[in-house]
Amino acid sequence: MNNKKIFILRGSPSSGKGTITKEFMKKIPGKVVYLEEDKFRWGFHLINRTVPDVSDDEHFLAYKNYLSVLENYLENGTYTIVTEGLFSWSTEGPHGCMQDILKLSEQYSFETYPILLYGDYEILWERNNKREYSVPEEEFKMLYSYVADEQSPTEIKIDVGVNNIESSVTILTNYLQ
Repeated sequence: MNNKKIFILRGSPSSGKGTITKEFMKKIPGKVVYLEEDKFRWGFHLINRTVPDVSDDEHFLAYKNYLSVLENYLENGTYTIVTEGLFSWSTEGPHGCMQDILKLSEQYSFETYPILLYGDYEILWERNNKREYSVPEEEFKMLYSYVADEQSPTEIKIDVGVNNIESSVTILTNYLQ
């Protein structure tokens, strides 16, 4: 039995990636590492900047930095990895691609759990507008499409318009066995 697991959550803005992930991690026994893709973007070299100020090249640089750190933890192999971001399923783009993460994870013999947090556009747009920082509408539309347009039958899908945080975490904890 493989004890090396990676849970890869993807979803559009306001899908609850960060909130659900933080609650889910409380249920995971042992050593856990949390890699939030946006921290590599907004927490490193894009501090004090807004979306219109950032080029695709800068987003790609942040994603490459994210993949580099992820690979270090995969190579170490002693942590359950939980990561989240605005990843597409298979389209290369400035916000990342699930296929890159799956390929890297499998290279280090990790059991992969790709997870899509999805919801109706209107519900997520309304949530977005209630946040301290709301994503501008054109950017929100683009990111929603980037994430939601491609789905795989191999993904664990959680409708965050129907499931609250607690029920979403319960669904995920079933995969800890």
